[in-house]
Amino acid sequence: MESSSDEEEVHTFVQVISDKYNPDNFPYSRGQGLGIVMLPTPPGLPSKGNARNDRLFVPSVLVLNYCSISKAGQGSDIAAFCAHVVELDLSYNQLQDWGEIFTIVSNIPHLDFLNLSMNPLCGAVLEPPLAECFSRVRRMVLINTHKKS
Repeated sequence: MESSSDEEEVHTFVQVISDKYNPDNFPYSRGQGLGIVMLPTPPGLPSKGNARNDRLFVPSVLVLNYCSISKAGQGSDIAAFCAHVVELDLSYNQLQDWGEIFTIVSNIPHLDFLNLSMNPLCGAVLEPPLAECFSRVRRMVLINTHKKS
């Protein structure tokens, strides 16, 4: 019996950012002629010296909806990639654990808006120690997050 690797594959927040904003994934960034110009770091920010971070330019309004994200990934990578992110849309993903969301939010220091709509958070409990990191998020959307499948 065959099993689908898509069903078993875990998509992390860090992996999706790396895939989406890696210049190697842009077909027009290769070869000669006009294309996409990828800056090594956001304007005004010093380079961290990490080869992966130097190749990504993550926007301040980050939309990662419908990416099948279920895990956060390494907090240090999130902090490096998202230092200037102020709005984050994670709607229509597979986040089920507030601990994973805490790892993401606690490593994005300037986050002002967070959309978690349509994530299956049914039964997930946000413990008080984890809730503290959400105090700086001024707007959070939780539409249909307790939906049972």
